[in-house]
Amino acid sequence: MDHEIGPRRWREQRWITDSVLRTDGLEWDQPRVAYTLRPMGVDATPDFRVAESRIHKFADMVPVFTELAERRERLARAATNPVTARENFFHAALLYVTAEWPIWRDGPDLVALDDRKNACYQAYAELADHHVERVEIPFGDSFIPAWFHLPSGDTGGPLPTVISCGGMDAPKELNVNLYGDKFLERGFAVLAFDGPGQGEAPVRGVKFTPTAWVEAGEQIVSWCRQRPEVDADRMVGFGLSFGSYWMSQIAATQPALRGSAVGLVCHEPGCHMIFEMASPSFKARYMWMSGLERDEAAFDKMAQQIDLRPLIGGMSAPWLVIAGDEDELSPMEHSYDLAARCPAPAPMLVYQQGRHALSLPTPSVALGPNWVTYAADWLRDRVDGKPAEDVVDYVLPTGQIERRSHPKEVASA
Repeated sequence: MDHEIGPRRWREQRWITDSVLRTDGLEWDQPRVAYTLRPMGVDATPDFRVAESRIHKFADMVPVFTELAERRERLARAATNPVTARENFFHAALLYVTAEWPIWRDGPDLVALDDRKNACYQAYAELADHHVERVEIPFGDSFIPAWFHLPSGDTGGPLPTVISCGGMDAPKELNVNLYGDKFLERGFAVLAFDGPGQGEAPVRGVKFTPTAWVEAGEQIVSWCRQRPEVDADRMVGFGLSFGSYWMSQIAATQPALRGSAVGLVCHEPGCHMIFEMASPSFKARYMWMSGLERDEAAFDKMAQQIDLRPLIGGMSAPWLVIAGDEDELSPMEHSYDLAARCPAPAPMLVYQQGRHALSLPTPSVALGPNWVTYAADWLRDRVDGKPAEDVVDYVLPTGQIERRSHPKEVASA
């Protein structure tokens, strides 16, 4: 373990993280079990129950999840039924993803894990119930890695397409469900990608900078325009967590998109809450994502440039924001402020008492509309040419939606 990596809080107070992990379990800083199980399905629950029983300190995470991934990979290779092999390869890939997460330094061990993840996901792709294709979009001296999914039953015609990214801890393999994906089921093609600093990209040398995603967005949209499967007039964006920032950067600078939906927001300028008030694991990982894992002062200076306000005025297509009004990583007033500044329609879906990840058991999240379904339906309306409007759908603990005044109305009052 390199004791020079990460922020001071992380390096000098590791015992606190290990203590909290022992008492709160694997989800001490974020619901990683919940968001990883969402694409995997309930069949993967035992893997995470075993992990929870064996992981008692941060250093346990890589070896335990690697061992669980290797078990799934063995099951896949031994399977005689292609569906059984498909499912186990998919589970193995996502368990390798989870094993990679705690490694915040460049090195052959990280590359080896990522190669095994890619091999398993490629094996899944060859057995999948729909077309799945490995994509490497040229970017600088390296590439933006992606998986291109087409819905089952596709006949080859141009399709409405979602360019989709997760957050700083949710790479492209988590973006499309093994079965019953909300976007594929609605007839979308999905380009699930890792942008600069995210997932596989930094493993291949593509680190985060405050403008890198704007540049990557240009290359991603250009790639989509060249594919016959993509209807270039019906492209939209979807981004979650820190992807709510990154995808907004792309949407504000790529007028070809017909709309974008972002959720689980990271909209605070300078990111003080997530980097200085939350678990130091967030800042430690983002420092590595930026290539600044050994220079906290340089990272702090760079983080001040993480700010959507200079770009939001360029948003020309509708921009949906989905959030909890008690988000502990990005105070909601910053999302309200951006919605007020946005020149395009900027509707909002806000869950009362919802935290960052919009996970259960918050009553409004449990009983209200499924936020992924809401986003998928909203994006489908955009590619179908239906107009969007400035509204706030506020979800009460009963699950009912209360229509509230939009920040634009409040600002003009």
